[in-house]
Amino acid sequence: MATNPLFLSSDDHRADLIQVDRALDSMRDAGFDLTAAIGEPLDNSIEAEATLMRVQSVFGRGKKTIDKIIITDNGIGIDPTQMHHVLSMGYSTRYGQRQGLGRFGVGLKLAGLSLGERIDIYSKQTNNPTIYHSYIDLEEIREGEQTHITTTEAEGWPAEAAKLMTGRDGRAFSSGTIVVFGKIDRLSSGGPYGTSLDEKLADLRKFIARAYRTYIDTGRVFELDGKAVTLHDPLFLRDNPRIISRYKQLDPRGELIEETDLEVDGHKVHVSVAIVPKEFRPWQGAGGEVDSKGQDIKEFQINYENTAKISILRNGREIYYDIVPRLLEGGRNDKVLRYVAIEVNFPAELDEYFQVRHVKRGAEPVSKLRTQLREWLKAPVKQALRQVRAAWKEHETRQRLENGEHSGSMETAAKVAPSLPKGLAGRGATAAEEEKVVQETAADMGLDADNDAPEIEKLREQIKTKPITLLDGQWPGKEFLEIRHLNGKSVVKINHRHAFFDKVYAPLKKVADEGAEGLEHEELTDLALRAQAAIDLLFMGYARAEGMYEDPERFDDLRTYWGMFTEALLREKFKDQ
Repeated sequence: MATNPLFLSSDDHRADLIQVDRALDSMRDAGFDLTAAIGEPLDNSIEAEATLMRVQSVFGRGKKTIDKIIITDNGIGIDPTQMHHVLSMGYSTRYGQRQGLGRFGVGLKLAGLSLGERIDIYSKQTNNPTIYHSYIDLEEIREGEQTHITTTEAEGWPAEAAKLMTGRDGRAFSSGTIVVFGKIDRLSSGGPYGTSLDEKLADLRKFIARAYRTYIDTGRVFELDGKAVTLHDPLFLRDNPRIISRYKQLDPRGELIEETDLEVDGHKVHVSVAIVPKEFRPWQGAGGEVDSKGQDIKEFQINYENTAKISILRNGREIYYDIVPRLLEGGRNDKVLRYVAIEVNFPAELDEYFQVRHVKRGAEPVSKLRTQLREWLKAPVKQALRQVRAAWKEHETRQRLENGEHSGSMETAAKVAPSLPKGLAGRGATAAEEEKVVQETAADMGLDADNDAPEIEKLREQIKTKPITLLDGQWPGKEFLEIRHLNGKSVVKINHRHAFFDKVYAPLKKVADEGAEGLEHEELTDLALRAQAAIDLLFMGYARAEGMYEDPERFDDLRTYWGMFTEALLREKFKDQ
C-alpha cells in the first residue's frame, strides 16, 4: 500500500499555507464598495487623532475613470519601525481592541484592493523630518517582483498630494499620513447600470456626511475633492451649516420624541426616536421633497422609503443606514414613517450582538436584542406618527379656513395638472364668458358685489389660476355636479341637496373635521360600510347613465381619461400614506 500523501510526490510533502498572489486577488471581492472602502482610511485617520482629513480623486482621460484616490490627514503619523506591517494582511496595532473604530486588521488592505491593484502609504511623525513610504502592488506580486513589504525613506510627499498636506492657513502639517489607492480598475462611469462617477462621488459625500456626523459635529473637518463635507444628521438634532445658512432665523430642528439607554450584557445601547423638522413635513403629500414654502429639499435626504430607516452607530460612527427587518411592528408601508428618524448607538463591545462584519458595513441585531428594541420602539414611534398627522390636520384646517373648504383637493389638482393633457372643452372662452361664470358662481354662493368684493375677487383669481375650482352649492334637481369648462380649466359645483352629499359626504366630513370622539366603534364601522357602499353605487349609477344611450362606445375615451386623471390625483394626494 502506498504511504505517500495523496496528490503529492514522494519528495514533496509540504505546501505553502497561502498562495499569496491568488489569495490577494480573491480578496478583492471582500464586499467593499467605494463608500465602505474610503471609510477604512478615514477611520484610521480618526484613530490617529487627525482633525483634518481630505479625499481627492485623480481622474483619467475625459473623467470617465478614476485612476487614483488620495486620502490624507494631519494625524500623529505611523511609527516607521512598524510601518511595513501596516499593509500586511491581518496586522493591526489595535487588533481585537474595541475602544476605537478598527479591530480586524484587514480593513485598509481589503478596502484599497477592492478598488485597485496598488496601495501606497506615506507618513511622517512630529519632530522627525523624514517621510517614510510603504506599498503593496498586486501586479508586482504576480510577477514575482514584490515578495515582502518594506519601509523606505521618501524624498518627500508625492507631488500630486503635497498640497493636501497643508492646513487651511497654508502651513505644512508637522505630522500626518497619505494613503493612495492606485491602479484603480474597478471604478468607472458606465457599466451595466450606467452609474456615473459623479453619482458615486455624490454618494460618497452623503456617506461621509452621515457616517462621520458625530466627528464633524465635534470639530473634525472632512474634505472631498476640495470641498468641505457638512454633516447630515437623520434626526436633524445637530447643527447643519447648510440648513442654518439657508433658513437663517428659522433654524429648523428635528423634534426628539424619546430616548433611552437599553442595558445589554453590561453595556448601554442608546436609542433615540425623532421626527424631522416641521418645515420639512409641512403638509400631507409633500413627500419629503419640499419645505413649507414649496422649495426643493432633496439635498436634506428625507427618506423616500415606505418605512423608517434605522441609523446604527458603532462607537459614534455610522455603520448601517437602512431598513432593519422585523424591527418595527405593523405599518411597514405607512409612508408617514419616512419622517420618523431612529438612531441606535452601541459600543464595539457589543459587536456580536449586532453581527458586525469586518467591512463595518451592515449591522443586524440578534433576535433577542431585536425583540428588546422592537418592544421599546412601539410607543415612541406611535407617538411620532400621531404628532406628524396632527400637524397635518391642523395645517389642512387652517388652509380650509383661509382658502375654502376644498382648497386641499384643488391644490392637489394644481400639482398634477402640468403632467396631464389639457381639456378641449371651453377652448376659446372669452374674458366676458369667464367673468359671467364668476358672477353666476358668486350669486350661487350668496356673495354681494357691494359687500363681498374681496371674496368675489378671491373667487375670480381662483377660477382664473386653478386647473379645477371645486365649490359647494345647492339647487333643486337630480344633478350631483354642475361643471363649466373655460380654456382648459373647470369650475365644479357640488349639489348639497343630492343624496350622496346628505347620506355619505356630509357625515364623513363631520368626522374628518371634528374627530371620532363620542362615536362608538359600531357607528364608525357603519360609516365606513356606508362609504364603501356609496362608492359602489356611484360607479353603478354612472354605468346605468351610460346605458341610457344606444351607443355607449362613445364613452370609451371618457372612461379612460376618468381613470387616468383620478389615479394621478389620488397618487399625489396620498403619496404620504
